[in-house]
Amino acid sequence: MRVIFHLGAHRSATTSLQHYLRLQSPLLARRGIGFWGPQRLRNEGLFAGLYAGPSGRVSEAAVRAARPRIARALAMARARGMHTLVISEENAIGSVRGNIRAGALYPEVQSRLQGFARALGSPVHTVMLGVRPLSDYWRSALAYGVKRGAALPDAQRLEKISANARSWQDVASDLASVFPAAEIELHPYEDFAQCPEQRLGLVLGEEGCFDALETPLRLNAAPDLDSLRRSLRRRGEDPRALPATKGAWQPFSAAQLAALDERFADDVFWGLAKPNSRTRWIDRKAPKEAGISLTLAKERGHTNDQARRLGQAS
Repeated sequence: MRVIFHLGAHRSATTSLQHYLRLQSPLLARRGIGFWGPQRLRNEGLFAGLYAGPSGRVSEAAVRAARPRIARALAMARARGMHTLVISEENAIGSVRGNIRAGALYPEVQSRLQGFARALGSPVHTVMLGVRPLSDYWRSALAYGVKRGAALPDAQRLEKISANARSWQDVASDLASVFPAAEIELHPYEDFAQCPEQRLGLVLGEEGCFDALETPLRLNAAPDLDSLRRSLRRRGEDPRALPATKGAWQPFSAAQLAALDERFADDVFWGLAKPNSRTRWIDRKAPKEAGISLTLAKERGHTNDQARRLGQAS
């Protein structure tokens, strides 16, 4: 049975894809495709014990307890004739709150996923990761965090986030190390946020086989400034700490946004240059249509990645 592990990321249209998969579950089952989402994995306890705590690690006892439970569920899926299983769980790689606290993009993803990989036992064939421009990701993550009770980020935290060198290519490399036999697929948010049916078709190799919903999905969207002001007011904080404008909240300065955008541009070039045979940037547009020269992509992706990693090691 082919296993596809969709790992999010948070704030990258993950909830919309999960909602679409739930709606399509009967159709998928008739075609031999199973789906395990947060309802099954968290609420019904299939992945109980595997979510790492503050240490970022999962105990061996928790893995041993989960392994037979997951093995039975996999066997049942095979017995029902499932040839493909899509598992979707963004909390396996960390949390928005943890990223904000660390000022970095999923810094513990490698250690957190080790428990899931050992408990699954069955090889993972494809790992899906939604990637979003870093300036957009962090803006959305911070707004989501404040709505959920986090403090407004101060200047020091914003600078820490914008200056951190960790980006999507680092996360993808960590995923490849945990799942050495899997293909790592990076799905750009801007291409697939509004069309989960296309994303599902691409990962299953069945393009054009799934219908779009009549009303486009946009679930769990980041709160705007009006919503954030109401949140602050409800918990007794001064809403005037936020800009007195409408629309999306942008906490970063122009220089910080430029640094984040430059880092994401390196991610795009790195992804398009196909750094290894197992990592694929799933872009609905050809590089020329996206305004990107593939030759330049290969050169920039290689040289910038090498320089950045050498800088981190020094």
